[in-house]
Amino acid sequence: MLGKSIKINPLTKVILYIILFVLIFLSRNTIQLIIITICIVSLIIISRESRKYILKSILYMGPMFILAFVLWSIFYNFSLFHRYSEGNYMFSIGFFMTLRLFLIVSTSLLFVTTVSPRDLITALRYFKLPYKIIFTLSLTLRHISTFSEEYMIIKEAQTSRGLELDKGFLIKRIRNYVPVLIPLLVRSIENAEKLSLAMNLKLFSFNKRVIAMENRFDKYNILILLSLISIFFISLYFIWM
Repeated sequence: MLGKSIKINPLTKVILYIILFVLIFLSRNTIQLIIITICIVSLIIISRESRKYILKSILYMGPMFILAFVLWSIFYNFSLFHRYSEGNYMFSIGFFMTLRLFLIVSTSLLFVTTVSPRDLITALRYFKLPYKIIFTLSLTLRHISTFSEEYMIIKEAQTSRGLELDKGFLIKRIRNYVPVLIPLLVRSIENAEKLSLAMNLKLFSFNKRVIAMENRFDKYNILILLSLISIFFISLYFIWM
């Protein structure tokens, strides 16, 4: 039993990120955000598969965080969060808002890299949403994934033929992407036609739906979910105390 790995239920993952986002937006002082930062950094360290991608993305966004700190520190009087300020602590406001922005970006990257479209659809099934909504969202997410793969294939093919996409000013760069966008549009239409034909051949209907509930809750996931809910309400108590 000790060597058995615990498989996290998709609903548990989604609820975890919902709780994190809510606490990030409700936190009203820097200490609360620092505690959330420790939790999110721990999650990034635990997620071995996506850790390098998240850290690399955060480093790319470093100039944005620096700019946010400068703008919030100087122009905080014109913001909607001016009521949080006490006196002329401009840099404290800038640090607070920059840290909040960092947490939003980090949590979003964690969500995208650790929750697959399949996990998201499975989690939505637990909320008893209409099957039409679940199927439409699932189909959309799948099409976006296929769309991005086709885009990368076409872009690499055109680049290997000598097309310079990132050369020139803005208008010229937009024109350079025309040889990429036209084949991408054609491929998207072809994929949509194939999907429609496959659904017609299988006599797909919303009235004949079969939903297989995968990754059912075990005692470990129930314990984790109850712990998350308890931590959430305790955190709300300290935030609004």
